[in-house]
Amino acid sequence: MRVNIPDTLAAEIERLVPAPRSPEDFVLEAVREKLSWEDRRRQFCRLSDETRAAMVAKGLTEADILKDFKDFRHERS
Repeated sequence: MRVNIPDTLAAEIERLVPAPRSPEDFVLEAVREKLSWEDRRRQFCRLSDETRAAMVAKGLTEADILKDFKDFRHERS
């Protein structure tokens, strides 16, 4: 796969990326960081869905969880 970067963005990358780092390395690192962030976001969504399903299976509501959390915070104070 090839990705085209607009000339204006390529020029900005070349202007701002300090030597000896290449613009290509900068773009690769940025894409890897974004992919890592996307993976963490997907994991979070999956875990959130699993948690919600477990709450529903136990008959808990969001209000129950918030009350429990509020009570816990007051116990720690």
